[in-house]
Amino acid sequence: MNPEILIFTCNWDGWSCIENAVNAGLSYSPSVKIVKVNCLSRIHAGLMLQALDLGADGVMLLGCEPGKCHFGTNSDCVTQEYEKGLRILELLGMDKGRLVLLRLPAFDGHKFTTRITRFIEEIKQLPTSDELKTMSVKSV
Repeated sequence: MNPEILIFTCNWDGWSCIENAVNAGLSYSPSVKIVKVNCLSRIHAGLMLQALDLGADGVMLLGCEPGKCHFGTNSDCVTQEYEKGLRILELLGMDKGRLVLLRLPAFDGHKFTTRITRFIEEIKQLPTSDELKTMSVKSV
């Protein structure tokens, strides 16, 4: 069984990578769920962590390359929220590999499918979200 992956993707370059992959006939696991937002700058660390708390085994942020945001958003704010999420995962004793930031050029469906497939394989090596909850209950 494949792990549940949630992708927060921007409406522009990130989404174009997914569309390109589908149009090119490239496939990825049906366990991948996608949430499209206008810009990754709208996603804060709390949303990333809540996705994990609600059962996602991994969260990917898929957006525009640095300096190429269609909203002119400073990519540092996306990086800062991502890094905040990583620090919180570490504080909670969770593997930081459950959260990944991927910035691709528009329409790069091949790189997207390669990376999401690798991310799924990396997540398979970690305990599932159900196993983590069981472990935390036993330790209380």
